[in-house]
Amino acid sequence: MPMQWFQRDRFKIFNVVCLALLLTCGFSSLAFAAQGDEEFNRGREAEARQDFDEAFAQYEKALQVDPSNPQFDIAYRRARFIAGQLHMERGFDLRLQGSLQEALAEFETAAKIDTTNPAAQQEMDRTRELIEAQSNPPAIDEGMPSVEDAQGPPLLIPLSREPINLRVTNDSKIVYTTIGRLAGINVLFDPDFTAQRVTVELENVTLEEALDQLSLLSKSFWKTLTRNTILVIPDTAVKRREQEQQVLKTFYLSNTITPQELTEVVTAIRTLLETRRIQQINSMNAILVRDTPDKVALAEKIIRDIDKAKPEVVVDVAVMEIRRDEAQRLGFFPTSSGGAGISTSINPTPRGSTTGTGTSQTTSPNLPLNRLGSLSAADFSIILPGAQLNALMSDANSKVLQRPEIRASDGQKATLRIGDRIPIATGSYQPGVGGAVVSSLVQTQFQYTDVGVNLDITPKVHAEREITLKVRVEISAVTNEKNIGGITQPVIGQRVIEHDIRLKEGEINILGGIFQRQTVESVSGIPGLSSIPLLRYLFSNVSDTIAENEILIVLRPYVVRRMEISDLNRMALDTGTEGSVRLRLTQPPLAVGENVPVETPASPVDTPAQVPGPGAKLLLNNPVANPKPGETVELPLMVENANDVSTVSLEVQYDPAILQLLRVSSGGFLGQGNQPVTIVERAEENSGKLQVTLSRPPKSEPVSGQGTLAVLIFQAAQSGVSPLQITSSLVGSSSSSKIPVPGTQATVTVQ
Repeated sequence: MPMQWFQRDRFKIFNVVCLALLLTCGFSSLAFAAQGDEEFNRGREAEARQDFDEAFAQYEKALQVDPSNPQFDIAYRRARFIAGQLHMERGFDLRLQGSLQEALAEFETAAKIDTTNPAAQQEMDRTRELIEAQSNPPAIDEGMPSVEDAQGPPLLIPLSREPINLRVTNDSKIVYTTIGRLAGINVLFDPDFTAQRVTVELENVTLEEALDQLSLLSKSFWKTLTRNTILVIPDTAVKRREQEQQVLKTFYLSNTITPQELTEVVTAIRTLLETRRIQQINSMNAILVRDTPDKVALAEKIIRDIDKAKPEVVVDVAVMEIRRDEAQRLGFFPTSSGGAGISTSINPTPRGSTTGTGTSQTTSPNLPLNRLGSLSAADFSIILPGAQLNALMSDANSKVLQRPEIRASDGQKATLRIGDRIPIATGSYQPGVGGAVVSSLVQTQFQYTDVGVNLDITPKVHAEREITLKVRVEISAVTNEKNIGGITQPVIGQRVIEHDIRLKEGEINILGGIFQRQTVESVSGIPGLSSIPLLRYLFSNVSDTIAENEILIVLRPYVVRRMEISDLNRMALDTGTEGSVRLRLTQPPLAVGENVPVETPASPVDTPAQVPGPGAKLLLNNPVANPKPGETVELPLMVENANDVSTVSLEVQYDPAILQLLRVSSGGFLGQGNQPVTIVERAEENSGKLQVTLSRPPKSEPVSGQGTLAVLIFQAAQSGVSPLQITSSLVGSSSSSKIPVPGTQATVTVQ
């Protein structure tokens, strides 16, 4: 019984075993694939987090599980490249910062990740050399000065930056010395300097402004020797050549690339500044200038103004050509002798004129003279012509569209060629006689000509994003071939458009539409009969051909890069006089502090210095009425609980689009005792930041109490609300340091 059951169900058992085997193999393969997918998915997650080191490690594990998976291989190579490049960039940044050991570690990591990158090994070697050079610096030649120790021209740093107020009529040397004592600097005089009596009236000027005004009156000039010493020299051409400072500077140009452009820059500097010591270096694209600091600074401005990246333009070009050829031929045309038309001959066939021997005889076309009198129609034969029926009609349409895109720099010619180069024979020659042998070979010279769409564009970018295009478009094609001197030469048809146009950016312009229509009607047939209406089709062949060709050229320019011209490039500079080139530099802000006294008074009994009380406060009051655009508004600046105050410095923030500062006037609090109040204001119109410093005279007594410090006078520009916030404020006396005090906020509403 069991044997019978086994025989009966043996096929079922076999199927179950096979299914189990398949499931086992399938689960094992799925488990194997799932391991690779798990690492791959972790790598994708790490790559999404910009953690390329982890992504590289996970992709490497996935590829080790399934080396034949192309997706794993591509992801592995991508992560390896990006991770290596990131470590290279970190190494470069660290090396620039001076962290050589950390930079070397980054380069080593990059080389370990991407072993195919030779740059990593090169940077490792270079970094090791720098570390070695840093550890073992070369011996310094004591007799040779080091370039690293060289300095620029000295800067004048006086002890006091307080504004100078001076009215005096005296000897110029005494006046120079007095200004020097006020600012805390030393004044030396050239041995050839001759003093003369001058009258000077200075009010709220800086040290440099005071020295410049005095040098103009005394016909002299001054130069800085050290940070606290100046030398006064007579203003003569000889003394300027002997005493004026000379500096050397190298300018590296990045946008002026051709030697001709570099020469133009050098010529401009030499012409405008009359600089003799200037040299261009074409190999380094650099300019070396040696002259006075002011001239070198002007040369730097000229180079910055000229060395600009040229604008670039992209032009979309569409060349559309539509051609239609239509032909019709109809007629019943006689033919003879294999050609069109009637062309036959009448041949004599004389009767009985035979020649031959034996049984071979032939008819002779020759007519004996003795038979001329008996000629008849039977002695001649004619071949009748055939006929050909023509009924044909053809219609062909073709469209050609060329959509090139060309990019060009401003003033630079860009060329685009789309098509073929066709050889054209330009000449031939035969080699000369060599010995007794004459060569029969003829060598032909060829020149290749561009056939197709040839486009030449030279753009010029203007302001307001307008572009001038000098365009030459040539559309040519081989229309026929002609045999010239045994050589088949192509016949090239051309259509050329060349002109200048000015367009706005993105404006579509149809450069030129060329339409050509050619109609050909021909009749071939028997004269006379071919002119009869209707019957002409029985005795002639009528052919009509119409060919139309239209070409449309469309241009659309875009500016992809504009010339960056800043306000500094447009700004006019004061360069001095014709005989003396000198820049008028921005003076440092005036500081509030006690002047260095001209004469030291007797020392009084020391008293403890007082500082403003802890309750001191600055108040900025709101205006009485809301102004309208164009009207002025006054904001009083008040102080409360002040104690022993001589100077006040504050910074006010406002909206420059709504309010424009006119001036700051004294409020009377610091002017107690009929003392003049020095007001130094500095307004940044773009950011709406106002800096104000108010101070009593240095030797006057401090004041206390409360009152109006100043009045801020604004003009309403447009409607809106502008808050005015005292962002910082310092209050102090002439004998103490300044301490910060709180300030309030006001609001101005312009109707």
